[in-house]
Amino acid sequence: MTASSAEPLFSTPRYALEASRHPARFRLVVAQQASLARGLLDDPAPTLLLCLGETLPGSAEQESLPSAEALYLRLQMLLEQAQAGTRLYVCGDESFVWHVHCLARQAGLLGDEIELFRQGARRRLYCVHCGHFQDIGGEGECTCASCRVRLFVRAHFSQRLGAYMGVCLDPDRPYVQQVPA
Repeated sequence: MTASSAEPLFSTPRYALEASRHPARFRLVVAQQASLARGLLDDPAPTLLLCLGETLPGSAEQESLPSAEALYLRLQMLLEQAQAGTRLYVCGDESFVWHVHCLARQAGLLGDEIELFRQGARRRLYCVHCGHFQDIGGEGECTCASCRVRLFVRAHFSQRLGAYMGVCLDPDRPYVQQVPA
């Protein structure tokens, strides 16, 4: 098996630029901000927009939730009742879209039934040393908030974890040295 020269050899997520035209019985749009989902509400299929904060003016059915936790709980309830033919569209930063993606997969949606639209620089990092997850920006190095090890952010994204892998930046110093008091 050979890799195509057009495809990178490392794993990074690919995001949709516009919604596919796959037929859907019901469309569920989940957005970190309602304005990010504006272009996804034009389809004639029945659509529900779940978003944080304000809703959009228009005819689409919308629910505004006060926190990410409330949105995730409402989404889980809707996905438990979802019928065949439901498609999920998710808009937000990488940390948000992959958390929603994981919830949808756990609820039984197939990868082909989920479309991700990334906006924003925030992304999730997994420390391979202590197992801690944290949100970071676009930087290539950071310090783990749990074990304090300096991490190199690899260009490897785990869809299962919904995070980039953070590995020890200095293999000669894999642990933080404690300073005597």
